[in-house]
Parts: sequence; C-alpha cells; structure tokens
Amino acid sequence: MDPLYYFEDFLSIPRESGNEKEISDYLVKFATEHNLEYYRDDSNNVIIKKKSNKNSVETIALQGHIDMVCTSIRDFDFKNNGIDWYIEDGYYKANGTTLGADNGIGCSLILSVLSNDNISIPNIEAVFTTSEETNMNGAKRLDYSKITSNKFISIDGTDEGVIDVSSAGMISFNVDKKINYIKNNMPTYKIKVSGLKGGHSGIDIDKNNGNAIEIMFNLLEQLNNYNVVSIKGGVRYNVIPSTCECIIATNDKLNFDYSPFDMYKELNISVEQIKTCAKVINNDDFDEIKKVMHTLPKGVVTYCGGYPQSSVNLAIIETSYEHISLKISLRSSNKIEEQAIIYNIKNICKLMSFEIVDTVPFFEYNKNSKLIKVLTDKYYQLFSKNVVLNHVHAGLEGGIFAEKINNLDMCVIAPNLSDIHTVDEKVEIDSVNRVYKWLISVLESI
Repeated sequence: MDPLYYFEDFLSIPRESGNEKEISDYLVKFATEHNLEYYRDDSNNVIIKKKSNKNSVETIALQGHIDMVCTSIRDFDFKNNGIDWYIEDGYYKANGTTLGADNGIGCSLILSVLSNDNISIPNIEAVFTTSEETNMNGAKRLDYSKITSNKFISIDGTDEGVIDVSSAGMISFNVDKKINYIKNNMPTYKIKVSGLKGGHSGIDIDKNNGNAIEIMFNLLEQLNNYNVVSIKGGVRYNVIPSTCECIIATNDKLNFDYSPFDMYKELNISVEQIKTCAKVINNDDFDEIKKVMHTLPKGVVTYCGGYPQSSVNLAIIETSYEHISLKISLRSSNKIEEQAIIYNIKNICKLMSFEIVDTVPFFEYNKNSKLIKVLTDKYYQLFSKNVVLNHVHAGLEGGIFAEKINNLDMCVIAPNLSDIHTVDEKVEIDSVNRVYKWLISVLESI
C-alpha cells in the first residue's frame, strides 16, 4: 500500500506524546490484519516482525516514533481529534497546527514496506516507539530482548538525501525560584511577544529564529520602574519558544524601541492596558531572575566541523503561586563540554533550586557502518546524486539504542520535511515517493 495511504490514517488519529494508545491500537490491528508477529508493551511501544520472503539470514530493524509535537495557533483539541490537513503545491500541510509528519511519515513508510508482498526483503523488525518528543521513555523502556538486529534504519530525519550518522544528547533542567509579592496600585499592562517561527531546539537552533522569552527580557531591560505580575512563555523543552506573555505594573509610559528586533520579520509585539492587579512580584526576587536570564548561555555555544556541537535552549518560563520556574535544555555531542556547561548553568543558578529532569545520550558516528555504504550506493544509482552525511544536533533515539544494543549500526533517513515542531510543518509528497523507492532498493540489495 502507498505510504501516503498510511500517513493519512496517522493524520486521523490523536497521538500527542503520552497519548499514544489509539495509534498503538492501530499498529496492532495492522499487524493482525497482515498476519504478522507483533509485541506491544505497557508503554504502547509496538514491534512488528516480518520474515524474509527469500529465506534471507539477514535481519534489519526499521524504526520510527508514533508520537508527535502538538502546537497550535488556534483552539484545537489534540487529545481527541486528528489533524485538520490539506494538500497544497505538492505538500501535506495542517490548518494552524503541527502536522505530525515528524514522525508519522517515517512510520507510514515502514508500514508500506511491511504490507508489500511483491518485494524481496530480509527479515524485518519494525520498531515503533512512544514519547520520543518528550522524554524518550518509549525507547528507554523497550524490551530489547525482542530485537535481534543491530542494524537500524530509522526514518526520523528531515531531509531527503541526507543520512544522519550521529546525534547530540539532550539534558533537561528545571530551575525554580521562590518569590514574594507586594501590594500594587500602579496601572497594569500585558506585553505579548508572538509570531516568531519557533522551531526544533536542535535542528533550528542555529537558524536565528528568535527566542520569545529572550526577546521579552530584552524588552523589560528598556524599562526603568516596574514590577512583574506574571510571565509565561514556551511549551516544551525541545521547542524554541515562539510566544511569551508578561504582565507588569508601572507608572511609566511604555515606549519600546523595537529596532533591535528588526531581524525577526514575523515578530509581533503588543502592549495592552488591563485591569489593575492587586499584587506584584517583589523587585529583589525578579532581579535575581533577570540576572540569571541574562547570564545563561543561549543558542549555539560551540561549533565543530560546521555543525553545532553544544547549545542551550531557554525553553519555558512560568509563574505560579509563589514561584517562577525555568525549563532549560542542553544539547551536546561532546561529553567534556557537556559537563562544563552543566557546571556553568548550576553556578549561575546557585541561588535557585536546580534539578536535572531527564538525560538522553548521544550516538557516535560509526566509521565502519555497512548501512552507510549501501544507502549511499543505492541513492546514487537511483538519482545520480551523492548523499550528505550529517551530524545532527537533534536528540535522536539512537543514543538510547546504542546503550542497549552492542555494535549498533544506525543510520537515519527521511523525505523532505520543513518547519517541524511548528504550525508551518509540511512534507513533500514527491520526496516521500522517492525515499520509499530508495528504502525498497536498499532492502532488496541486502
């Protein structure tokens, strides 16, 4: 069956990270209907196995994750609704939400391989994991005794003709500051930063898309006398924040200089006077937050060979009763540098509570990879183009697989996806068809 047929099924099923039961049921139903061996665990991971129709002794694992990032610029219930999608100019797109081609299209390509009985293939172990977009608990909790292959083709990249051969790890931090309030009688205003592209905190961290939280604090630096009532920005550790809202109280006129932000063409900054709030945050407490915000490393910290090696995403800021919380993610593919940045962040935040929430390891480039050779050769034979070997700054599940599977040979491929983790996400239809042809050619050659 055409991979786009399965992709449209994926688009119709809610599958936000942590809400994967329905899409997991779909995979089980698929395996049952095709008389394929399957295994599902308590995390809703699914492994489907198909034996070679040519008595091959070789086994290849094909891998994708079934969850998606759910962001929206309109009121949309991701828990109960499929994606409102359409096709335009040769691309699948969504109406005001993320599309979920990351990684629905990769999973759909795998299902298309499993359903195709007219091709010569090795033994296939199709591995579908959950919660990749949040904590990667699906890969962490997978029963690896069910997997026999150490050769993995993951279809979780973003660009056709590119093989991701290594990935950065990611460490998530929570920083929390207890705050005190004082009475207020000054006029109150709501400042909102919106319209930024946002994007993936690994893949897009070097694209200068702008960080709404950083911009908000730069705006506040232009003010003299004010108190903050509340602040809220960002949605996930692995998403560059595109919006931030701050409520302040001040007697000053709010005449901001917007010229420092001219580089962000889509940026919108609005100021609205609202009903006076009775309480505001004590300035001494918020000054400590400001100091931390302006001192933290942000964006790309170092490059190596033209690729980001280490970066920091200021992902979320939020006030709740008597607290301000910051959520920060660090990506790195260098262990020594990673530890140095952690030490630096801890030192900057030493007057606040600090917690490492989650750690995802990186996977290293395998110079002796047999998969790289066959993928490279077949792509050139089919399309007369050389592939690009990419050291991706995103955190991929390969780091977890490498810890669990000895001598892992892993490559990550994909059709052309754009603006993943944003409402502009799209996937190119012709590229999906080419990658399917490429994948089939690779499997038939093994």
